[in-house]
Amino acid sequence: MESAQIRQQFLDFFEARGHTIVPSAPLVPANDPSILFTIAGMIPFKEVFLGTEKRSYTRAASVQKCFRAPDLEDVGPSPQHQTFFEMLGNFSFGDYFKEDALAFSWEFLTETLGLPKERLHPTIFEEDDESAKIWSRLTGVPEDKIVRLGAEHNFWRMGETGPCGPDSEIFYDRSGRCLRDGSDCDITCDCDRWWELWNNVFIQFDRAADGTQTPLPKPGVDTGLGLERLTAVMQGVDSTYETDLFAPLFGEVSRLTGIEYGAASEAQRIAMRIVADHARGAAFLIADGILPSNEGRGYVLRRILRRASYQGRQLGLERAFLADICGRVSEVMGAAYPEVRESEARIRELVSDEEERFLTALEAGLTRLERAIEEAEPSGGRTVLSGEEAFRLYDTYGFPIDLTRQVLQARGWSVDEDGFDRALEEQRERGRSARELERGQDEALLVAARELAPTRFVGYETLAADATLLALFTNEGRSQSAREGDTVDLVLDTSPFYAEGGGQVGDAGRIYGPDGEVAIGSTRRLGPGVFVHSGEVARGQIAEGATVRAEVDETTRRGTMRNHTATHLFHRALRQVLGPQAKQAGSLVAPDRLRFDFLHNKPLTNDELREAERIVREQIMRNQPVRTDVMPLQQALDLGADAMFDEKYGEEARVVSVGDSNGEAFSRELCGGTHCHATGEIGAFFIVDQRSVGSGVRRVDAVTGFGAFDWMDARREVLEQLSREYNAPLAELPERLRALQERAREQPKQTASNLPDPGDLIERAEKRDGALLIVDTVDAADAASLREFGDELRARAKSAAIVLGAL
Repeated sequence: MESAQIRQQFLDFFEARGHTIVPSAPLVPANDPSILFTIAGMIPFKEVFLGTEKRSYTRAASVQKCFRAPDLEDVGPSPQHQTFFEMLGNFSFGDYFKEDALAFSWEFLTETLGLPKERLHPTIFEEDDESAKIWSRLTGVPEDKIVRLGAEHNFWRMGETGPCGPDSEIFYDRSGRCLRDGSDCDITCDCDRWWELWNNVFIQFDRAADGTQTPLPKPGVDTGLGLERLTAVMQGVDSTYETDLFAPLFGEVSRLTGIEYGAASEAQRIAMRIVADHARGAAFLIADGILPSNEGRGYVLRRILRRASYQGRQLGLERAFLADICGRVSEVMGAAYPEVRESEARIRELVSDEEERFLTALEAGLTRLERAIEEAEPSGGRTVLSGEEAFRLYDTYGFPIDLTRQVLQARGWSVDEDGFDRALEEQRERGRSARELERGQDEALLVAARELAPTRFVGYETLAADATLLALFTNEGRSQSAREGDTVDLVLDTSPFYAEGGGQVGDAGRIYGPDGEVAIGSTRRLGPGVFVHSGEVARGQIAEGATVRAEVDETTRRGTMRNHTATHLFHRALRQVLGPQAKQAGSLVAPDRLRFDFLHNKPLTNDELREAERIVREQIMRNQPVRTDVMPLQQALDLGADAMFDEKYGEEARVVSVGDSNGEAFSRELCGGTHCHATGEIGAFFIVDQRSVGSGVRRVDAVTGFGAFDWMDARREVLEQLSREYNAPLAELPERLRALQERAREQPKQTASNLPDPGDLIERAEKRDGALLIVDTVDAADAASLREFGDELRARAKSAAIVLGAL
């Protein structure tokens, strides 16, 4: 059975049993700083399990793409470890629990897929008697024969904090005997006889940082069934790398190296596995918007690319090759994950650039490493590379620590990894900018936000609303009141102020109370939907519990709306000009300007910028309608709505469409921001700058509306000034300046020294009423020389009327 069939059979099985099929979330967990990557199928449902997010369904199933970096050293030597993998999962949110979950998994494996029951062996948490009874009924195995294991095996935690609970795993017996010594080993043996296929996690608790486990109001079920391992079992092979998921990638490696996977040595097979696995991981990370860097997710991407490139060297590849492997990933996985196929050109380009840079540094780094080894050996036969030297290789030559370890192992050396970690942390500490809270009272705000009801936002419909002041904070913390001059943060039950988010700045305006008013400079979101209005008491005093009038500054809001709608137009225009890979990577939408970051590896040409600008202006001139709809997220994605990879969207999504007519739209994006009603309100659009802001990311600054008019007026004034100064009509000004430049190049030695002595002109000057009148012609090379001579003459003459001319 092919992997694609297994995916589909899994989804069909659970859809027939009342589960809603949910598409895979991105590899970057949205709004969750606690983890770098989506590491399991339940990550997109974390808030649902915690009870802070509601869905219209209580049963779900998905095939979730996942990425895990901690197992990096196992990738290659192990026949079943990958960094990137697919997790089949079914979930219950307060619906069914242990009985149904275990029955579903047993039925799917034994009846739908037809796996032999005698080869499937469940395990349970040692205290879970309920699961023991269920498994005994399903399998016919006596309860006391069901394998019970401790918390290190059968109690699942997503991380140090968050949802957790006991679990029940299903193992597949691959050989019937220990692969190390032929004995009848148990499930805990690491001989590779036992493969864990399916893990049923019973989400019962929320774990706090101190280890306290609080029962959840509605227990749930989270299951994970690894597609790669299941495919290996179904295809009867000894390794996940021997499945149809990897065979095309090994075929590409063989084409480049001439080494067939089946005929390769063990070292070569390990190298080929690392190349194939890391190419898969890199392709999917890049498709989800991650770029190589020296921090966080970007460092993990850079690390796997460099590990794979080095392994290619071990296979005899001296040039960059990973782009070709990643291209095959797009072909193999594109049907299941269209985003990786759509991003193929960008993946190839970025991987190629990154690998070329690494190969340039690799030779120098290897030379440095060999020299360090030679220098260390005479001084006592040391076989441990110092942490400082390993850090130098990382910092100067881009050697990840595991690559250094790998090179050293081939020489019988090791590395002081604790010393490396210390040096790395010292550098991070030196370079870490002080992350100060916006104001000291934010800690109090965070605590209070958990106790306050979410703010009801009415700013889509109106710029003014009556509200109740729920909470007031000053520099001293929460207060009952504040008076003129105090800096305050206000929380209202209802607000027309847009809270900063999605790249759009928060609204400014005024909040009026019975005895005073507050000038609001910014609005932001804190906690679960609580809006915080920050400003200063401008008059009188303000008090908690008061009924107030909240009014958004209309001028700044309309400016922000123009820039936000223009941002959507520009995004679509860029993708028309550059291709679908030019995805948004960030933005700033303010009242006076917009800033748009997008994925692209090189500067835009003048023609590309002008064409994108022209497309936006055409949409403005056509005065296209701008429409917003709220619809199910999947429906929005099916309509082709663009989404930011690192934004979190609920089950329902707000969709902003420009030019929507009969289902066709010029632009359609998931967006919670505020927009014009029609594109004509934007007025004007000018690109003012472009630059690089990181590897593979470009930034364009632009202005609209009154900001565009101000920008044009300033440049028109400069042109008119130049026109007057050089006595040339605007249309002739470029030619006049070119002529002057050419003349300066032809007469490089003609300078102010050819001009007469200022004293001669003063001596010939006419005196009138005690003042000098100087009227003369001089031989000046250009206007600048004439101006400099005039300045000197004026300084010497003290008081004079001077008229100078030059031929």
